[in-house]
Amino acid sequence: MVGPADDPPPAARLDIDRLQACLRTHAFGKTLRYTASTASTNADALAYLQRPTESAALHGTVILADCQTAGRGRRGRTWHSPAQGNLYLSVIVVPAPGATRLGPWLSWIPLFSALAVTDSLSGCTGLAVSVKWPNDLLIGDKKIGGILCEQTTTPDKTLAIVIGIGLNINAALDSFPEELRAGATTVSAEAGHAFDRDMILADVFLRLEQRMDRLFHEGPSGMMDEFTRRCSTLGKMVRVTVEEQGVVQGIAESIGLDGCLCLRVTSDASHDLPHPLLEVRSAEVIHLRG
Repeated sequence: MVGPADDPPPAARLDIDRLQACLRTHAFGKTLRYTASTASTNADALAYLQRPTESAALHGTVILADCQTAGRGRRGRTWHSPAQGNLYLSVIVVPAPGATRLGPWLSWIPLFSALAVTDSLSGCTGLAVSVKWPNDLLIGDKKIGGILCEQTTTPDKTLAIVIGIGLNINAALDSFPEELRAGATTVSAEAGHAFDRDMILADVFLRLEQRMDRLFHEGPSGMMDEFTRRCSTLGKMVRVTVEEQGVVQGIAESIGLDGCLCLRVTSDASHDLPHPLLEVRSAEVIHLRG
């Protein structure tokens, strides 16, 4: 068995042999590189993709760690990654040459990755997990996970996507910095007991593989409504900071055809004119109360 040298209780230990025996995937997780600690699984995956090897053999490869010392979140933020109890991993996705109209659908990968992980966590834990647009995972208004997708090309010019996933599963809340505790939680804290991370991982791999296969071969239309139902941002008053307009406030009205957030702007608008609809493709979104 590949794993840490000590012998923590089952809920805190990743059993890689057991994990791979539980897999029901075609590719995801079948090749798995596991380490106790690394700077960033996404950085490791991007470096792995530059190795001179057949790109097809990389599809579904997972980089998995018990701890990250320089974990990365969206928009250059640090992802706090305490040792033991949580899940930090990156999945390498190499679309097959036959993938249909891939280019226009790349923007949906972070959203459907979040949808897959949300479905998995809800199914495995019984907790109500939602997506905060575009790819943060919430229980209520507290964050339990996030997705960071990065695109690159292999040495043979093959397109590859790295899906980085960080999930707060069993870590103690007091292991988080004080400034994060008000806005973060773990599934074990919400449920009142620890969870089997091996089983959760196996389910995440299956649902993620199924979502990516559907996206690459059928397009996003069949899953848009599912994302909309899981997205807790819709219908809320939110504040976003966008490069062109600065800070904008409005009602999150819908999800666009390319996965953008359609925001009905209520700030800085004349009472004599209809509120404009802003398509937000990259921004920090804050849910406002009331």
